[in-house]
This record gives sequence, C-alpha cells and structure tokens, in this order.
Amino acid sequence: MIQALFNIIIVIVLYTVSRLFFYLINLDVFTDVTFSHLIEMLGGGIRFDLTAVLYLSSVYLVLALLPLPVKWRTNKTYASVQKFFFIFPNAIGLLANCADMAYFRFTDRRTTCSAFTEFAGETNLFSVFANALIDYWYITIFAAALIALLYFIYSPCKPYINFTPKYYYIFSSVIFLISGYFTVIAMRGSFRFVDRPLAVNDAMLYAKRPSETFLVLNTPFSVLRTIGNSSYENPQYFADKQLDAIFNPIHDTRYEPLLEGKPNVVVFILESFGAEHIGFYNPASKAYTPFLDSIFAESIVYMHTYAVGRKSVDAPPAILSSIPKLYESFVLSSYGVNKISSVASVLNKRGYHSIFFHGAPNGSMGFNAYAKNAGFNEYCGEDEYYADPISNQKPDLGNWGLWDEDFFDFIERKLNSTPEPFCSTVFTLSSHHPFKVPEKYDSTIPLSSNKLCRVIAYTDLALRHLFENISRQPWFNNTIFVFVADHTSESVSPEFLTDEGVFRIPLAFYIPSLLNSKDTLAQMHLQHNDSSEVQQNYFTYPRIDTTTIASQVDIFPSLMSLVGCSEPFFAFGQDIISSPKRDNFAITFHYPYFQVISLNGYIQFDGTNIVSVNGDIPNGEQQDMLRYLKAYIQQYVVHLLNNTLY
Repeated sequence: MIQALFNIIIVIVLYTVSRLFFYLINLDVFTDVTFSHLIEMLGGGIRFDLTAVLYLSSVYLVLALLPLPVKWRTNKTYASVQKFFFIFPNAIGLLANCADMAYFRFTDRRTTCSAFTEFAGETNLFSVFANALIDYWYITIFAAALIALLYFIYSPCKPYINFTPKYYYIFSSVIFLISGYFTVIAMRGSFRFVDRPLAVNDAMLYAKRPSETFLVLNTPFSVLRTIGNSSYENPQYFADKQLDAIFNPIHDTRYEPLLEGKPNVVVFILESFGAEHIGFYNPASKAYTPFLDSIFAESIVYMHTYAVGRKSVDAPPAILSSIPKLYESFVLSSYGVNKISSVASVLNKRGYHSIFFHGAPNGSMGFNAYAKNAGFNEYCGEDEYYADPISNQKPDLGNWGLWDEDFFDFIERKLNSTPEPFCSTVFTLSSHHPFKVPEKYDSTIPLSSNKLCRVIAYTDLALRHLFENISRQPWFNNTIFVFVADHTSESVSPEFLTDEGVFRIPLAFYIPSLLNSKDTLAQMHLQHNDSSEVQQNYFTYPRIDTTTIASQVDIFPSLMSLVGCSEPFFAFGQDIISSPKRDNFAITFHYPYFQVISLNGYIQFDGTNIVSVNGDIPNGEQQDMLRYLKAYIQQYVVHLLNNTLY
C-alpha cells in the first residue's frame, strides 16, 4: 500500500510540475497572476489531479491491493503487469496534458471528450501531430522527461510478508476495502456525498477568469468528466446574416432607467415552487402560499412563465446569465468554464456589490463555482453562515443544509451591512426532500397529501418573517425584488403533468417604490407612450400579464431595462418589462426534444424534424415558432463553441 501511495503522489507531483512549466512558457498571458494566486491555483489543481490519476490508475490499484497469495504477488510477471497498468495510462495522461499546452492559445481551454467527435472526420491528424512535435519541441522534450521520470521513479508494490497466512489475508482484505472506499471518495472529489462529483466548472473556484482554469485543470480530468456529454456541432440552419435577423442574443438597446437612482436588486430563486403550488396561479394551493399571494397581488406577475429545465443546476445560468439549458446543463458541460456575463457582472461595473446566497454546504450544486464565473463579489453558504457569531449554530435540516428561516436571518444581517447599491441572489433550500419542517411548526403548517406542499408552506412563512423585518430597513423601498422558481416538482394536477405543464413556474417583479408613489419615473414614461394597449399591458403597476410567454432567460434583460443599462450585453432572453416581446415564445429542453411554446400550444422538435404539434397553432405561427427555435439553437451552439457567451 505504501508503494502504491508513493506512486500516486509522484504522478500528482508531475502534474504540478507541468502546471509550473505551462505557466512559465506563457508568462505573457498570465502577467497579472500574483505568487499567492499561483500557489492557490497549484493547490486547487491537486484536487483535479487526484481524481484523474485515480481513474487512470484504477486497474493498477486493484492489482496492487487485492488480497492475493504471496507467491502471486511476488511473481515477476504479475509485477510487470502491475507496472504496465500504472505507467501506460498515466503516461498517456501526462502526454495529453502536455499536448494541450501547445493548443492553449488557440482554444483558451482544456481539451474535452468532444474533441474525439470534432476531429473524427479529419484525415491529416497524423501529419498535424508530427508537425506539432517539431514546432513545439520544448514541450516535446518536457513531456519525454516526465515519462522518463515516471518510469524510473516507479516503486513496485510488495506484499505484507511479516504476517502469518491467516492474518495476512485479514489485514490485506481490510486494507483493500478501506483503500477502495477512499479511492471512490477521491474520484468524486468530495468527502460529502451531498455534493455532486467534482466537475470542470469547479476550476473557477481557484481561478479569477476562465482562461486561468487551464492552470487549475488537467486534460485527463477534462476528458474523463465530459464522457457522455453532448458534442456540439453547428446545425447551420441559417446563414450568418439571416441568423442574426431572426434571432440575435446581443442586446445593444440603451435603456432609460424606469426607476430613479441605482435600485438594489434581490432575486429569490424558490426551490421546487412550481406554478401548481402557488395560490396566485392555482386556487387549489391557496393554503400554502398566503404570503407570496399577497406579494404577487402588488407585483408585475407573468401567468405564463417557463423554466428552461427540470434541475436546480439549470436555473442560475438561465435566470442570472440568460443562458438556456439545451442538450445538457451548461455548468456541467465541458463549456462550463467559458466566459459568461450576468446581472452581477453588469451591475458590478455600475458600482454594485453582488452576493450569491445558498444555505447548502459550500460546493453544493457547483453554485459557488458558477457564482464566481458569473462575477459575483461574494458567495455565502453554510461556511459563511456558521462563521457568523450571531447565527443559530444548530439549524441543520439534514443532508441538504440550513432551514430557510435561519438562513434568511443571516441574509438580512448581511444585506443590512452591505453598502448600497447591491445585487443579491437568494436560492432557497427547505422546499426539498426530505420534506421536513421545524418541529415548532408541526402543529401550525397544514398537512397535505403532497408532502412538497407542506415544505413550500414553510418557506412561504419564512419569507413572510424575512419581509416583515427588511420592510423596516431604509434600503427596502429602493429595491427590485424578483420571485421565480428553479423548476417544478411532484406535479399532481393533469394540466401540470403535460410536456408543457411540467415547466410552468411563477415569475413576479415586486417594486415597493412603485406602490408608494405615482410620480415615479416609470409612471412618467406612460405619458410619452401613444399606445393605450401597450400602456395598459407593459407600464401599469401592479399588473397581471396574461399575454406574455415568459422564461427564466427573460429576467436578466428585464432587470437591465429596469436599472437602465446603457451598454451592450449578451442574453438569450428578451426584455418583458418595458416593451412587448418581439418573439412571444419560450424554449425548453424536454429530453430528447426541444420545445417551443406559444400562447396557442407547443411544438416538439428533435433537431431535424417536428415530432409533434400540440394545441391549436395556426400554420403561419408554427413556421414562425420553428424558425425562432432553429435560430435559437444555432446561436447557442455557435456562441458556445466560440466562447462568446458574454
């Protein structure tokens, strides 16, 4: 076992040396990397190296640790087989890691599994590779030196010969089982099984910008973690000029602010709050969301709103960066470290301070990595909660994290001490399996045949307590509040069980200042609008919007309209606050089909053909919906491949 551990450590050291070498040959690219930040990236890289090395060495580890007879373990042939299964896969990994160094300036990121598909049709790869060996001779020499070191430093494993046969097998078996357990843990990249396995986008935890993730990651990890991910290829539905005319995600409108000054922005992402479980949307659920129902009655509410996906991990990129979920979750894909923009990154330039709140263990869902890539100044999770001396130190609801009510108290204290203007996102937690509520509410929160409704009622109560407190704060009236769900969950009603209904969520913009004054800048805009229909539908406050098909991706551009963004930004959504949607559709991905939804129904598309048309959709509208969907897909793939989602 000692020799096996030694060999693993040696390979990890070689990967660290590779990082230093790559850094040194690219000093002109990383001119702003300080020594302390370099050490941070080198240290973070060890997490990814350990995962990759253990995967590559898995056969070797089994051979080295199996409780086999001593005569087998001391056999030269067996020792040679062990050595082969250690040297060969790790040599390939180191070579791939070094080969990526040559292509960094062309791709700006690590190679992933998609490369095997991208270059599958190339016939000149051998000549390209041969030329690269010569052009990048210094990398070739460095790679050869690493392989030589790996070969000569390798230490063969020896059996535990100091034990009698009986105790030898007992001891060997125990070591094998313990080693297997910790090997699987290390492969996942976390000791906590509530965390998802370490992913490519987690490299952003140690980097300050996406290009630095090359220093943190290694190529074997990037390839192994993206096996099975979709390989993107431009579908080429339209020529470039035609494509931009149909749908263009670059927003260059100079918005006039609808609110004076610099309003704060607080976005609540409500875990599992489907429209089915909100009384404002569904009278059968009135008992569970009385507070939100009262807030929505004083808000701009969109009655036809859709999530982009069915998982929590899909929501932040859609809501905050206006990046949809197509094919697969963006942050879990091989492109999860691509440069992106967000509400936070745009508002930071205007002097805002941005915070992402999530009451789960830090690292859960990879939200902290996304938040850093999206430009948030701070991330506050369990670690920050427990570091606060005022926090209740025993609010844990189980594996998922903190009770919403306790975490909301922390959020209130944090926002009260944050200078204005600020931009924050609050991702709630308690309305999730195992569907528990604090004991003190057992007798007051109504029971339901659907366990989810009870925990939704608890979060609604926690929100009431939060708003009772923050409504007394001076910053409250200068704040835009957004309420939206991450996805739906456990639907019961037939209308919410359809392929369209399983994506229906609430969306409301609550702006206290518009309730308190009729002389706001937003109201002044009404006087200059000649269309009474547009005035009624798009500028009155509060209002219930029953004609707009809204999506999570529409929130980012709508907030830019409210705060008066005067610079271009990238977003797949549209502003639904200050003007009607040009294309009144929503896009969802319901594996394996794309769905485009309108007021009249929805169309399912497999990437080539229409699979089904649901509802009474006129032929002309069907054509418009399909053109929009195709352009939407093509723009997504093109910008994903070109790393231009910003």
